[in-house]
Amino acid sequence: MMENVVAFKTSDGTLFETQEQAERHQEFLKHSDVIEKFLDSDLNPYSGPQRVIARNTIINWNLWNTKNAE
Repeated sequence: MMENVVAFKTSDGTLFETQEQAERHQEFLKHSDVIEKFLDSDLNPYSGPQRVIARNTIINWNLWNTKNAE
């Protein structure tokens, strides 16, 4: 039996099950250099697992801001 599936592919070839996951990953790809520079800077107090939370928050903020900009 075969099943038709939907996937979302980002510019780096990564496949995601949902559009939301793909958008987040694409946003990271788009801004990864500047995000990583900020996370490596003295202005970022978060390290270890908190660094991942900070990265995801920045990505989510960028997506939200893009969709809700007036």
